[in-house]
Amino acid sequence: MRDDRIDILRFIGLAMIILAHVDPPALLFQLRNFDVPLMIVVSAMSFRVSYQKRESYLTYFWKRFKRLVLPVWFFLTVYFLALFAIDPENTDLNAHTILTSYTLLEGIGYVWIIRVFLLVAIVSPLLFHWHQNIADNCKYYGVLTVSFIAYEGLRYFALPYIQAGSGELIASALLYLIPYSLIFAIGLRMAQAKEKQLHVMALTSAGIFVLAGLILLLSHGGWLPTQALKYPPSIYYLSYAVLISSLLWMSSDFLNRFLTSTKVKPLVMFIAANSIWIYLWHIPVIKAVHTHFLLKYLIAFTVAVSVTYVQVRAVSYLLKHIHHAELRKNIKMIFTG
Repeated sequence: MRDDRIDILRFIGLAMIILAHVDPPALLFQLRNFDVPLMIVVSAMSFRVSYQKRESYLTYFWKRFKRLVLPVWFFLTVYFLALFAIDPENTDLNAHTILTSYTLLEGIGYVWIIRVFLLVAIVSPLLFHWHQNIADNCKYYGVLTVSFIAYEGLRYFALPYIQAGSGELIASALLYLIPYSLIFAIGLRMAQAKEKQLHVMALTSAGIFVLAGLILLLSHGGWLPTQALKYPPSIYYLSYAVLISSLLWMSSDFLNRFLTSTKVKPLVMFIAANSIWIYLWHIPVIKAVHTHFLLKYLIAFTVAVSVTYVQVRAVSYLLKHIHHAELRKNIKMIFTG
């Protein structure tokens, strides 16, 4: 059963990701720079509800692969074919860009987030079982704290070696798998946390963020935005994201009541339920439209939601005429959501 509060946070995460891609002013860009970790937290919350423990690992992973990667491959195929027909001289139409797009690396940009989701999906069952086996919060968060510190050290010493070649390839997996898996682990525990625990989480994250910011201020002679330490993610970037994510979760009941009292909640729920495809369809729009960031944001969001709505309706119509249960399930999994 879907939890509307989780979907509201998913909507906020998606909205902030798209906002980042329309080049908003620096302050607004910083304020919304919690989006990807929030989506990982939301993924963890959803995982707690949907994960079937008796399901084999291969069955689970194949379902996640179909849900995450196959939509991207289909979208990329349509995107590159359309570019070839409309603008054959486009710089995206080169072998390196095409290959690294399908492998979720550099490519056309924007698809790296799917790589993050896939990497986290690989270890999600292990993290879930660990979460279940450690009831004591002090022990649980203690292990996470030590892991974050160890990761930050690894990130710092690895930076000179991950700018190109095999080091860059390894970093694109390892230095994203580790931190976002730790964020996933926080999300697993956040979903069931009491208000006092959420307050402690928010205050701790705020303290780490301020301390890291001060250290960076002294070492660089000026304030650094969290975006500067996002690739691969640092504890400075992640602590800000956990702070905002915990505040949003604490506010989720209020947000749910507010949206329930308005007529926009069905739209919010639709966007949350189809976030992958809305994210994918916004990519060509932001590449094609060049205008004021607010107008660009409105156009990108509106077009992406509209195209996804038509797609979902078309898929729903198609499914009525398909009687093979497994085929119906796979089509729905790949082309909606």
